Amino acid sequence: MDERFYEMVLDTMPDLVFVKDRDLRIVYANPRFLEIYAPADRESVVGTTTIDNFLPEEAKVFMAEDRRAFEEGYSEIIEDIVDWQGASLTLFTRKQTFVDSKGRTMLLAISTDITKLSQREKTLVRVNRQLRDYAQSVAHDLRSPIASIISGVNILERDKKNVLTERSQMVAQAMKESALGMSAHLTSMLNAAQSEQRSLVFTKSDLHLLLEEARFNLFALRTSRDAVVQSTRLPVAHVEPNLFRQMLQSLIENAIRHCGVDKPAVTIRYNETEDELIFTVKDNGIGISAQKRHMLLRPFGASESDDGYGLGFAQCQRIAHLHDGFIDIPEDSQDDGGLVCVHISKHLRATPAAT
Repeated sequence: MDERFYEMVLDTMPDLVFVKDRDLRIVYANPRFLEIYAPADRESVVGTTTIDNFLPEEAKVFMAEDRRAFEEGYSEIIEDIVDWQGASLTLFTRKQTFVDSKGRTMLLAISTDITKLSQREKTLVRVNRQLRDYAQSVAHDLRSPIASIISGVNILERDKKNVLTERSQMVAQAMKESALGMSAHLTSMLNAAQSEQRSLVFTKSDLHLLLEEARFNLFALRTSRDAVVQSTRLPVAHVEPNLFRQMLQSLIENAIRHCGVDKPAVTIRYNETEDELIFTVKDNGIGISAQKRHMLLRPFGASESDDGYGLGFAQCQRIAHLHDGFIDIPEDSQDDGGLVCVHISKHLRATPAAT
């Protein structure tokens, strides 16, 4: 195939494709990538780092991601951007280093627009929340009249002046048993809606969907703190979904509240070994001091924290333990923002259905 063929492929593909050099300058950008910039600016994109198009905090995050890709040879991340028309886009970006014909190490980036998929995930999160709220509301609304029915039947049965025929007694007993059964069913609905199960139920879960639910629950905090939460695509794995979501939400909330900067940026990454799934939660703040790290990792020491951080961390550590794993804070987590690593077992299996 000649060069023109490859140019045609790049010019017509729906993905955003660009190449950067070691100085993080863009040396190539396909038309789809240039479309995120205003028409008057598109000719000047190549040859620049484009950091002037972002807030300083955002630019720092993006450039750190590029440097990481150069160091490790590959990276991927899901990021939210806004194009020149103000439209919000969610991009799944993969970055891979390569050596060009002149022997220079370059960075190839391919961004797939997953905005519609992300919107569907967010809609699913919202619908699930509405269904849980609806189930809880219906259960509460129905328990009162059912309780009245049970009480009414009990009064009829205990009223010595009221003589019931044998058939009437059977009907009354059937009514009470049906009402009691419905009351028990509603109690189960409430327990499910409130996620108050007494035993752990591990299921094969889309962890990225759980992350989206955590992001949704933190919407008010993210908005008030002008915080950015981005991540690589998380896998499907066997976890206790309610607890895993709670752990992600707590770690992200801690990072936003305690990173110590005006515009928090939190990045969640995922890696795996033969036996473990490893998730990292990193922020762009002042880091976790050696003293706080020691206190948080010390058994039962987390409750001594007076800033609210330790208690949430202790709960997250317990959740990790329930997944045959643990949470660690690397010693260098105070050098370049806070970093928390979550390890869970890859060998967890779904809880068998009750018989």
